[in-house]
Amino acid sequence: MNNTSIVTQVIIAVAGVLTPAICLYVANLIKKYIPNKSLLQALEQFAKDAVVLAEKAGLSDKLLDKKQYAIDKLQDMLQKAGFSKQDEELLAGCIEHAYCELKNDIESVYQVDSVNDAPTTVKGDETSAKA
Repeated sequence: MNNTSIVTQVIIAVAGVLTPAICLYVANLIKKYIPNKSLLQALEQFAKDAVVLAEKAGLSDKLLDKKQYAIDKLQDMLQKAGFSKQDEELLAGCIEHAYCELKNDIESVYQVDSVNDAPTTVKGDETSAKA
């Protein structure tokens, strides 16, 4: 055997041992610094659901803090789906983003009557007051 083939075999052996260790290290870095894609997808969908629930609850209880209600609902949904408890600032940002995306739809469905501040629901061309 010549020196080149021995060096090549050593490099291949070392690479075979180091490759899984390097991949594991990189995977741990990715998990640490980049959130799980399924968590991001769950946050996006659950935040929209929480905003809608808060708007519906807000129609019947004017004293309700809709944003905090939505944050609490989002936290509950995530925990029921198997995710650990999340930072409240993160959830607040998700709720605000979801509200911005849904704002036009929410305002077209849940309107406030300017005369007596009674919430109304718009269905087609008719508007019905909810007590």
